[in-house]
Amino acid sequence: MHIYLGRFSLLGGKMFKSFAVVVGSYLLSVLLVIGTDPLLSKIFPGDFERGHIPSNHALMASTACFIVVSIFCAWLCARFAPGVSSHSAGRHVLWFFLIGELMGIIATIPNWSKGWPHWYWLSWLFSWPVSCWIGLQIGIKMSGRDTAAN
Repeated sequence: MHIYLGRFSLLGGKMFKSFAVVVGSYLLSVLLVIGTDPLLSKIFPGDFERGHIPSNHALMASTACFIVVSIFCAWLCARFAPGVSSHSAGRHVLWFFLIGELMGIIATIPNWSKGWPHWYWLSWLFSWPVSCWIGLQIGIKMSGRDTAAN
């Protein structure tokens, strides 16, 4: 089944796969980050209770988990991006990055004045682009995509 928007096929085509790869990778990153909460709650009992601001050590561990998940999901985005060039993978990871950074800014603004250390919010915003870049580089290297075309 194909649904066409001008020259682009939305279902069954490259555009749909691109959309699915980027959005799917981002949603997976959200689920995996949320999935680290029970682990962090066991490692830092009492730190991640509702209404309580965690200790710096707990927040550093949370940030480390976020970075690992971000690299992994950027790698997945690059790995499953349609096309054979590293340029194609790069475009997909760029969209993955833009969605994540926008959502990060949207999450930071209302939480900025709630007593959490500012370094925590900023560390996620600043580590996200670096993590996306690392995931992209791993994805390109592991897939053997043509880098000479860039």
